[in-house]
Amino acid sequence: MTGLSIAIRSIHLGASLFLAGLFTFLLVVARPAFQVGKVEDPSGFRTFEAHVLRLAVWSLLVLLLTGFLGLWVQLATVTGRSLEQALTPDALWSLLTSTQYGRIWVMRIALMTLLGGILWLCDQERDGKDWWALRLEVAGLAFSILLAQACMGHSATGEGITLVYQVVADGLHLFATGVWLGSLPVLALLLSWGLRSNDRSADQVAAEATRRFSILGLSGMSLLILSGLANAWELVGTLPALVGTTYGRVLLLKVSLLLPLLALAAINLLDETPRLRRCVAEPESPDARPVLRRLRWNILGELLLGGFILLLVGALGVMPPAIHEQPTWPFSFRLSWEATKDVAGVRSSVAIGIQVSLFGFFAALIALITRVRRWPWIAAAGLVTVGLGFALWLPRLTVDAYPATYVRPTVPYNALSIANGLQLYGEHCAICHGAEGYGDGPAAAGLRPRPADFTAKHTADHTAGDIFWWLTHGKKGTAMPGFQDRLSEEERWDLINVVRILSAAEQARALGPIVSADLRIVAPDFSYITPFGEPRALKDFRGREQVLLVFFSLPRSRPRLMQLQSLYAQIRPLGVEILSFPLQPDEDLGDAVRRLSLAFPLLRDGASEAATAYALFRRSLSPEFSAPDPPLPAHLEFLVDRQGYLRGRWNPDEGVGWGDPEQLLTAIDVLLKEKRATLPPDLHVH
Repeated sequence: MTGLSIAIRSIHLGASLFLAGLFTFLLVVARPAFQVGKVEDPSGFRTFEAHVLRLAVWSLLVLLLTGFLGLWVQLATVTGRSLEQALTPDALWSLLTSTQYGRIWVMRIALMTLLGGILWLCDQERDGKDWWALRLEVAGLAFSILLAQACMGHSATGEGITLVYQVVADGLHLFATGVWLGSLPVLALLLSWGLRSNDRSADQVAAEATRRFSILGLSGMSLLILSGLANAWELVGTLPALVGTTYGRVLLLKVSLLLPLLALAAINLLDETPRLRRCVAEPESPDARPVLRRLRWNILGELLLGGFILLLVGALGVMPPAIHEQPTWPFSFRLSWEATKDVAGVRSSVAIGIQVSLFGFFAALIALITRVRRWPWIAAAGLVTVGLGFALWLPRLTVDAYPATYVRPTVPYNALSIANGLQLYGEHCAICHGAEGYGDGPAAAGLRPRPADFTAKHTADHTAGDIFWWLTHGKKGTAMPGFQDRLSEEERWDLINVVRILSAAEQARALGPIVSADLRIVAPDFSYITPFGEPRALKDFRGREQVLLVFFSLPRSRPRLMQLQSLYAQIRPLGVEILSFPLQPDEDLGDAVRRLSLAFPLLRDGASEAATAYALFRRSLSPEFSAPDPPLPAHLEFLVDRQGYLRGRWNPDEGVGWGDPEQLLTAIDVLLKEKRATLPPDLHVH
C-alpha cells in the first residue's frame, strides 16, 4: 500500500502544481506576451488559451480522482484494515469530522468543485473585465487548493508558533513550486506552438514569454530554495539526521535531482533566452527555430527531473520526518572542534587552512565576476586552492565515530534513571572505573590501557551515542567488554546517565553559596507528587521560577527549616519555590515531618531517588568534603536557576553561607538580574 500511496500523492501534487502554474502563466506571461508579439491572427491567444483550459479541466479531474483515492488509502492506513474493509460509513465519517486531514480534505474538495464551476464559465465572458475577473478567481482557487496541502502533511504536526512557522514555510514552498515548476508545461506548449507557426511574430511571442517566465521563474526558484531550507531545518535539523535516516537520504536524493534541474534553468535564463531575444530583435539575425528547439528540450528535461522529484516528495510524505528518527551515522569518523582543539598543531592548521580556502574562494569569485582574460583557468585554480585549504584543516578535526554516535538517548537524565544506573554501575563498572568514576577501581592496576576516568574532560568530548556503542559492543584495544547480552537498552542508557552525573559532580565541586556566572551544572530532573496529589517535575519550573532544593534530616535540620519557613513569604513573590526532601527513610521520620507544618512543599514520593542523585554533588573543595567518597551531610541545599542549571550549593558543615538569609537573598537576586543567554539544558545527554 505504501507504493500506491506514493503514486497517488505524487500525481495529486503534480496536478495541483500544474493548475496553479497554468493560470499564473496565462495571467503573467502568455497574455502580455501575445500582446507584445502582435500576432497577425487575432484568435491566436484565444486558440492557445482554449488548449490550456482543456488541460486545466483534465488536470482538475485528475485532482478530484486522486483526492478520493488518497482519502481511501488514508482511511485504510488509519484503521489498519485493507482497502476493501476500511471503506465503512462510520470510519469515513470519523476521519472526515475528527481529524485535521479529513477537515482539510473536505475544504479542498469544495474548492475543487467551485473551481470546476468557474472553469465552465470561462467560455462565457463578454469583455476584458470578465476575462480578468474569472482568471483571477480560478488562479486564487487553484493556489488555495495547493496551499491547503500544507495543513495536511508533516508541517501540520507542530504546535503554537512552531505550527505557524512550519505551515507558512511549507505553504511558501508549494507556492514557489507551483509558480515555477507548475508553469513549465505551459511554457513548453507555447514554444511548441511557436515552432509550428510560420509567422515571425510567433517568435516574438515566444521570446517575450521566455523573458517574462525567466523573471517569474527566478523569483519562484529563489523562494523555493529559501523555503526548502526552512523546511529542512524543521523536519531534519541536523547533519546526522540528514545522512543517517531514510527521510534524510531521500531528501538528499531530491536535492541531487534539483541541482541539474537548476542548471538547466540557469542555461535557459543566462544563455538561450538572451540568444532568442537577439534573434527576434534583429531583422537580419539567423533563424530562431534552433534556439526554440533547444529551449523546449531543456524545459522537457526540467519537467522530467521535476517528475522524479514529485515521486520523491510523495515518498517523503509517507515517512516520519528525520528529526523524529534515530540516525545511523554512515561514516567511521566525524568532525569535532571541542575534542581536538587542544591537540598540538590543530589550531594553527585550522587557521592556515581557512585562510588558504578563503583566498581561493575570493580569487574564483573575482574571476567569475570580472571575466578577465583566462578567467576559467583562474576560477578553476581558485577552487583547487579552496580544496587544498580544506585538506589542511579538515583531517585534523576528525575523531572516530560509530553507527550509534548520534543516536539520541531514549531515557532522560533524571533521578530515577541515575538511581537505577548507580546500582548497575556498582555491579558491572566500579571494579575497573572506581566507585566515583576516577578509573581507579580494584582491577584497574593490572589493565593497559587504564580504565577511563569519567570525571575527566575527555568524557564530555564523546557523544552519548559513542558511549552507548561501547557499552553495547565493547571498546577495541581495551579490556572493556560489551554488555548487550547482560543489560537491556534502558539499563545501558541508565549507565550513561551515571557517567554524565559523575562528570558533572567533579565540576560541581566548585559550587558554593556565592553564584558564579561561569559555572552551570545541569540539574537532574525528578518527578514528585504535590501535597494536593498533582504530578509535577523539576523541569516544569524552567523558564518561570528558581527552585531551592532542600535535602534535610531531623532533628538536625529543624532550625534551618523554620528559618526557611519565615523566609518563604519573602522569596515566593520573587519567583522562587522551595522543594524539600527528607534524607531519612519514612519509617525513621514518623510524625516528625507532619508536625513541621511547612508552608512550602515537603516531598516524600520520589525523595529517595532525588536524594541519591543529588548526594553525588556533595563533594566540594573543602578538606572534609574533597575526598572521593565524603560523608553524607545531614543537610544540603541547591539553588536551581530559571533555565534548569545548578548555580549554588550550601552545606552547613562548611560554614555560614545561606545560614545567613542575606547571602541567600543575594544569590537569588543575582540570578533574577541575569540575562538568559544560555540555552535551557536538554534532559538528554548529547
